[in-house]
Amino acid sequence: MHTRSLRIGRTWAATALFASFVGVTCAHAAATPATAPAAALPAPSLESITTPVLATTGSPDATVEIVHMAAPDEQFEGVHYRPRSSGYGRRRSDESVTQIHAGFFDPQGDASRQFVLGMRGGPLVDPHVQLGVGVDWSHITDNTSNVSHQSTGPGGTTITVQQDLSRASEDLFPIVAFAQFSGDENMSVIPYFGASGGYEVLHLSADDYQSNTSFDATYGGWGWQAWAGLGFPLSGRTRINAEAFVNTATPSRDVTDPYGVTYEERVNIDGVGMRMGVAWGF
Repeated sequence: MHTRSLRIGRTWAATALFASFVGVTCAHAAATPATAPAAALPAPSLESITTPVLATTGSPDATVEIVHMAAPDEQFEGVHYRPRSSGYGRRRSDESVTQIHAGFFDPQGDASRQFVLGMRGGPLVDPHVQLGVGVDWSHITDNTSNVSHQSTGPGGTTITVQQDLSRASEDLFPIVAFAQFSGDENMSVIPYFGASGGYEVLHLSADDYQSNTSFDATYGGWGWQAWAGLGFPLSGRTRINAEAFVNTATPSRDVTDPYGVTYEERVNIDGVGMRMGVAWGF
């Protein structure tokens, strides 16, 4: 009887302790306001990640601080920096440069200067080295005349009668392969120099009206040129070039006289000149 009373007492004590715990829990739940289901939040931006955030939950007496701090050493993969190229950016080695120029050529021993027109072009095998081909045409015409007499026309106008005695023309065509070396394209004035070698064709024509004779001949031979100049950039791909050059060649031809004797005629066309033009494609 005593043992049974002890068991009943222990059971009653346990029941009372459980009822007390449930009561406290229910009271705390009743004091806490119900909260709505949390809505889906957007992905945090960089500002929201790096700025501390303070939130409170529960009753005023129960404050919970939630602090978000930026992760150290944040890295952004795939972001690279490449400087913007300027107007005189570095030339590519697969580009081709073309130049058109005009000027004059003064052969040694010739009192007259010849007009020169030509072009050259080729690829850049290096930002400072160009290889290519070129052709020039230099031309001069010389007329000799004589004043036979003068007379006076109506109103006192002087009439001059002029007789052409002779006419001569010269055309030179250097066809060359060249190599040219230039300074850095970022310079405000770009120095350059080059050399070329090839075949030069010379055509001479003359008419003597007094003797009623004519002369027409074509000469050919190997020659070379060298030049040095300055380039003045207009943009990243165009510039003005001015250069001085020297030409050396002695074209020749074989001639057979009326007696069947063959001999060689040679014409010396060594001289200097100047050219100015526009180059593009850098």
